[in-house]
Amino acid sequence: MVRNLLFLLLVMSNLLFAQEENPSAYKNVLKGTATLAPGFMLSQTQGNIYVHGHLEYFPEERVSLRGEGFWFTGAQEKQPLLKENSTLLFGVLYHFHKNTGQLKNNLDFFMGIQPGAAFTRPANTKDSTTVGSGPSTITTSTTSEYGLKVLPVFSPFTGITFYPGKYVNFFLELRYVSGKYFGYRGGTLDMREVRLSAGLGFQLPLRKKA
Repeated sequence: MVRNLLFLLLVMSNLLFAQEENPSAYKNVLKGTATLAPGFMLSQTQGNIYVHGHLEYFPEERVSLRGEGFWFTGAQEKQPLLKENSTLLFGVLYHFHKNTGQLKNNLDFFMGIQPGAAFTRPANTKDSTTVGSGPSTITTSTTSEYGLKVLPVFSPFTGITFYPGKYVNFFLELRYVSGKYFGYRGGTLDMREVRLSAGLGFQLPLRKKA
């Protein structure tokens, strides 16, 4: 039993030593990308289209800080629910990758949490009211307009990045965005949405390895 414990401790110490021997491949790396991102609202029959861009910095090997923006370009429907829904987010990510000492051919799984703000304006709505019956029926129509509001949002997300070279990467990520627009038709518009992003990214080491 003691012999087995000593053997396990020896293996673990060798693994830790090997990990420390490899220089950090991610620390002080700056990443950026821009791509198209579809969004699918969970409580509405609405599909949105965004231009998604982000800038990410690694202060540590497995921790990064990331700011990003989603510019709302329109909807997939002919009568869209929203006129505007651009979003700004900032938060922290944790990365699950093997430290090989270099980015090339590295596969990185990541998870992150970002609070932020959405600049949201619903499309105008029309409501009809009918009074009376028969020949004396009167129907009136009213149009409601909505102002642009800044909504607090919260967004957890996860994804994967593959690095085929020192300066290039391919990524795929899925995120959930939660928010509410108050004052829509006398109530609340549920803004929960799932967004999918994928594409080509670039990275640049800001500091040479010692």
